[in-house]
Order: sequence, then structure tokens, then C-alpha cells
Amino acid sequence: MGVWLFYDSWEPGAGIRWDNVQWLLIWIGTVFLAVLLHELGHALVARRWQIDTQKIVLYPIGGGAFLERMPEDPKQEISIALAGPAVNFALAALLAPIIWLGGNEHLPMLFQLFLNPQGNIVVFDAATWEYLIVVFFILNLLLGAFNLIPAFPLDGGRVLRAGLNKYFSRTRATIIAGRVGMLGAVALFVAAFYFSDLVFGIGAVFVFVLAWVEIQVQRRRERLSKALVKDYLTADFRRLYLSPFQTLKNIRQEVSTWPDQPILLLDGWQQPHGVTDRVALLSTDLDEFADDAISSVVGRAAWEALHPDETLLHAAEKLDKYKLYAFPVMDNYGRILGLLDRKTIEAVIDGKSAA
Repeated sequence: MGVWLFYDSWEPGAGIRWDNVQWLLIWIGTVFLAVLLHELGHALVARRWQIDTQKIVLYPIGGGAFLERMPEDPKQEISIALAGPAVNFALAALLAPIIWLGGNEHLPMLFQLFLNPQGNIVVFDAATWEYLIVVFFILNLLLGAFNLIPAFPLDGGRVLRAGLNKYFSRTRATIIAGRVGMLGAVALFVAAFYFSDLVFGIGAVFVFVLAWVEIQVQRRRERLSKALVKDYLTADFRRLYLSPFQTLKNIRQEVSTWPDQPILLLDGWQQPHGVTDRVALLSTDLDEFADDAISSVVGRAAWEALHPDETLLHAAEKLDKYKLYAFPVMDNYGRILGLLDRKTIEAVIDGKSAA
């Protein structure tokens, strides 16, 4: 960003035009502020539906609010999607009276100058804050209107998917909205090529890729939602009993010939303590603990159980939430039926594993 800023302001023989640098900083700052407020609108309404926002990221061509999960209720998805443009239009509505009813003759003229930069409009002695108000007004109008285009993954595309979801399955609605977004991205790319606009060309590629990715993600979610844990668990697994009398060195000798698969750790009551594997136990990072009791090496208990009737989608969400790679599967009586690991779920996602 900094390189582009000075490159655009460089004039051969005259050096850097600092007035142009100042103008570009105003433009960049107002763009990021408008995008940030737009994404905060999404985040605030998402919180209304008990959905937290993991982070908000600003890019040179836009931004994104990364929610912990996407709502599948059409009403919730529509309200979250429209919250961003609503913030932009509200900000523009607050600035409109200042521009046209505030008694400042520079502001309406600056607005006309932005609409028709080649016109016979001359503004003398306009202050920086006056440019800032007009630019911020125009940016919010453009950002709100652009995001309402029904091209996924723009907000309008999410509204389109939510509307289609009333008549089609979630996956079918996502495919339709995603393909509309991809077609819109192609049209935008052609327009960008025609007008030699690099920014819009990059934006078109960005929209196309995100729409394609969303389709693939939804297809994988559908695949996982139709699969049950009991059909993919591993009933033949290794158990390792934690004992203060067994050292890590002795355990390593025992597991060295075991296959590469998850190992269930059991405490003295034969209750789950966690899940590990042969590679982790043989890791050189644990060499200094070779003579320590295995019960002290593995540390505190860290595990969550799955029910055999849960879906693999729920299992995958729990794996990500707890940062684990395998879970014990237990029935209603607390009996351990088997293990389900991340590799199995990834194989189902890729369509490489059958029940």
C-alpha cells in the first residue's frame, strides 16, 4: 500500500507530490473507515442472534467479518447481511443534511465535482475536512449499493441465498446464488477490462473465487450433515493406561511397534483422559521427560466425547472448537464404542471414505 501510494504521487523531475499523498491518505482512510463500520454492522446484528465474530479483516479491496458460524435460518442470514449496507446508508443519511443544508457552499460544489470531474466546476480554498465529508458520503453510498448486488458472496447474494432457501435446500440455494455471483464477477471483469480498471478487475476475481469456494464448502457441509459418527468410528483402537509407575521411556518401547492411529489414554478408573498417537509419544520434544512417569508427562485431562448418533458435521465443529484431532465415542451408558479422528472426517469431506 505504501509503495503504491508513493508511486502514484511520483512525478519525474519534480519528485513526490505531497499534496497528492495527502489526498490519497484521505481517500484510503475514509475507505477503510467505511468498510470497518460496514463490517461492524454485520458483527453487531450477528451478536443479536448469539453468533460471535472471530475477527474483522480489512483488505485493500474490501473487508470481511469472520463469524464463528453462519446462520442457516433465512431470517437471521438476511438481517445480518443487510446490516452492513444499512450502516452505510445511515451514515450517508446523516451527512446529507450537512452537505446540502449546512450553509457551506463548498460541500455541494465538491459533490458535483466528484460526479463530473471533467465539468466546468472550480472550487477555491476547500478545506481538507470538507473533502473528507464529501468523500465519506459518496463512499458510503457506493459501498452500500455495491454490496446489495445479488452476487454471492456480496451481501445481496447472501440475501438471495436466504430467499432461495425458503424453496430449495441450503446446498441448492448456495449453488444458485454462487453461480449468479460467478456470472456477475465475469461481467464485472469484462467491464474492468473495457475501462482498464485494475481495482475492479482484482475485485471481480476475488468475488468469483469466493463464490466458488462457498459452493464447495456448502457441499462438504451437506456431506458431513448426512453422515453419522457411528458409521465412521474406529472400534479397533489402542488403549494406553496411565500409571505413575510407568515411565515415558517404557511406554515408548511399547508403542514403537504400534500402527499410526489414535491412542486412547485411560486413567486409573479406566475413564478417558485424552487422545494421542504414536508420533506424539515418540517426539524428540519429550526426550527430557523420558524418565518421568507417563501420568505426569501427558498433563491434565483434555477430551470431549461424541455420541454415536451425532452427525460428522457436529463432530467436525467440536474438533475445531476444542483443537483436538480425535474424540472417544460413548453411548448413553458411558461405554466407549470407539474413536473418531480428524483424518476420517477429512476423508469424508473429500469423498474418499465410505461408511
